[in-house]
Amino acid sequence: MVAEAGRAASFAMLIATIVVLFNGLVVYYLSKRFKRGGGYYVYAFYSLTSRLGLETGWSYLLYALSYGGTLLAGGAYVLYVTTGVAQWVLALSVSILAISLVLAGVRTSATYALVMSTVEMAVLIGLSLFFMHESGWAFYDPISFPTKLAAAVIFGLGIPTGYGSIAPLGGEAQNAKTTIGRAAIAVLLVGGVLATLFFYGLGEIGFTGNLVDYILQRLGPLGTLGLGFVALSDGVMGGMAYVLAGSRTLKAMAEDRRFPYIFSKETKGRPFLAEGVVGGIFVATITLMALGLGIYYTFLALGALAGFCNILIHLSANFSLLRMSLMKGWKRVVELSVALVATGVSVWVLLFSLPEIPKSIQDVFFGWVILGFLYAEALDIISVTEQPK
Repeated sequence: MVAEAGRAASFAMLIATIVVLFNGLVVYYLSKRFKRGGGYYVYAFYSLTSRLGLETGWSYLLYALSYGGTLLAGGAYVLYVTTGVAQWVLALSVSILAISLVLAGVRTSATYALVMSTVEMAVLIGLSLFFMHESGWAFYDPISFPTKLAAAVIFGLGIPTGYGSIAPLGGEAQNAKTTIGRAAIAVLLVGGVLATLFFYGLGEIGFTGNLVDYILQRLGPLGTLGLGFVALSDGVMGGMAYVLAGSRTLKAMAEDRRFPYIFSKETKGRPFLAEGVVGGIFVATITLMALGLGIYYTFLALGALAGFCNILIHLSANFSLLRMSLMKGWKRVVELSVALVATGVSVWVLLFSLPEIPKSIQDVFFGWVILGFLYAEALDIISVTEQPK
């Protein structure tokens, strides 16, 4: 974000938070209507059409891989800078640790996340104050419109949208119709505000290089140890959250025969096979990309891809709420307004960020979407063929 927007990074982060807020409100309203797990796939399946539900679920699987993979790659990159260990080894190690915690059970992974996220928020606030101290407590106006502002927003979308991993777990949450929506709004507001503060503090110190190198140089050995610990915990938490979310989406799609039914099978109340398959794909993808591209470019590529997928699945959710609100007429005017605004800002970010994102990332994104439509068509052909004559 700093590379794309410079001193306006905090302004870009604020815009990203507003975009995410409206998309989060859409999830808030939709989660009150659906108790079944599966999140965005279920919203589109019941509110739009089964075909669009399939495409949404298909896109969410790539979103989970790219967003969770971004966090895993980011954590591995910081560890690489601080330790010098081979990049693919760190990518493999961080990924396996995340998958191991998932397979240990939701209660174990949730306890880990609760403790580590508290530590990380404290570190984020501490770094923000440290940057302000470095600048001599210089306060400035961050509002400007650099050429690549929209591209910076695309990357910023990934920061407060951890709630995207919450919605697919609706089938397992207590009081899901209220808990899921409230958690989503809390996540994006806290994440967005802390990130905006972080970038604001960074904006006045004239930083243009590698943030990790800068922090290590200024904080010394203690900073190296602390940064490595935070990076490891953050990467692991991100991987955990999206392996859980991806596996629940895969399970819901398998229940509707969009994937082999075996992925819907549960062991002691959880889709152990789906978790294992999604986790295995995570480990293989992150490790091979780190081996072929290097961990930093893996981080950038997956981050941009996650931004595109984020917009697509939220456009699907926005249209789901829009259609449901229209069916209720003026009784749902607030929800209708939220859906319209969320759709508008999401389309704006998508269109204006496209020219600034490498074509190779665009090709992967649009190629995956097209492959999803082809897969849906193949399922229709198979179902027609199998019908008794």
